[in-house]
Amino acid sequence: MFRSVLRQVDSHIVKTVQQRMSDFRFDSNTDTILFFGDPNLGGDGFRLFSGFFPNAKQLIWKKGTGKTALRKELRSRSWLFTISFYNDFIFSYDDFDFLGLPLNIHPALPVLRGVGYDHVPLIENHGEHGATLHFMNRSSRLKVDIKSDVDSGRIIRVRKRTLSPEATYGDLRLLNQHVALDMLAGLCKQMLVWGCVETARRELCAEAETNGFVWSRRYISSSILGKMLEDLYMFDPGHRVFVEKPRLVCPVGD
Repeated sequence: MFRSVLRQVDSHIVKTVQQRMSDFRFDSNTDTILFFGDPNLGGDGFRLFSGFFPNAKQLIWKKGTGKTALRKELRSRSWLFTISFYNDFIFSYDDFDFLGLPLNIHPALPVLRGVGYDHVPLIENHGEHGATLHFMNRSSRLKVDIKSDVDSGRIIRVRKRTLSPEATYGDLRLLNQHVALDMLAGLCKQMLVWGCVETARRELCAEAETNGFVWSRRYISSSILGKMLEDLYMFDPGHRVFVEKPRLVCPVGD
């Protein structure tokens, strides 16, 4: 009698686990997938993304505009996973209840947290640029601490590219967009192969454990970047960071 009860309990547990796992499965037809972008590259990013997940939901936030309506849409359902791509939207503590597996593609190397990824490498004469895929950290319930909460989640992978000393602001902007789109394409292919949120989480966590990448402690805010550009312009108004026309790179899509 006791063994029979145990078998029934074990069978119930297995069925429950299997059901929960099926709830986290997805494929190219799944519509509970969220792509969160911005006007600068969100359109190109979503066109690429929707090639893999044509029923995914797209949300676009323009920096400096209101967030209330967007947050209402974001919280209208629970997403299996969210890809935040090339955007400056800061998710609140409560937003994370709806994001599912929260991933961000940051268009810079880990040495550059915050903004300025199209400027700082030129100002400081960096030899490389790139993009960073990372988990998003849930912020404090009381208040988002920008310097500790943003661009601070575990780094999954980094794509580095050589940066020419001749590159202008226009070049670097396009180069960062190219590498971010390339990283997005690679991630989409993997997600479709995995087909399950828990499998994706496990594989991405394993990659994060072994890559050795860490974020810089420095966080560059809009005000810090503005001061850097203002000071530089006073001494060198012809600096390449102020040249909007690309010299070396063709625009995305060309």
